[in-house]
Amino acid sequence: MSSMKYFVLEHDRRLPANGVNLAFPERMLKGYEYAGPQEIVYTKPGNLLSACSLIEHPILLVSEELRATVSKQLPDIPYKSVVVMDLEQQGQFYYAWMDFPEIPCLAPDRTETENGRIHTLWADTEALKETAIFQIPYYRSRVLVARVDIAESLLRKSLYGLSVRPIRLTRGET
Repeated sequence: MSSMKYFVLEHDRRLPANGVNLAFPERMLKGYEYAGPQEIVYTKPGNLLSACSLIEHPILLVSEELRATVSKQLPDIPYKSVVVMDLEQQGQFYYAWMDFPEIPCLAPDRTETENGRIHTLWADTEALKETAIFQIPYYRSRVLVARVDIAESLLRKSLYGLSVRPIRLTRGET
């Protein structure tokens, strides 16, 4: 069992989720390695985009401010720039698709949730020793998890639309 404290970084559920409003190019949906260094994503006709710090689905995008904060502490995480164009509002929003390390979920069937929110995940805690921020695939989604020092620096920034809450990562008998 890991004694380090970890926190889930997620879209604030009080705000509308933006992912379903966006039309992603097919190459981006194939995976990070298929996307170009800069991509343009458009809102779907009739949909509005609310600028927030995190877009979770179908691709995990972080705002430029969130990326800059993470990059100050972890400059080696690669990323690709994504411009989200909202032609109806005549606006554009800048995001990054960061290539966060992936830690496997060891027992998805033993994940503990409450009201649709994960609060305990079974993960490879040995792989976490050197990792400050990472993603854990969980069924059709990804859970973005950060060590306490990263979470604190993000909270100091008061990023709009970002929810930070504790999570218990444990390794038990699988």
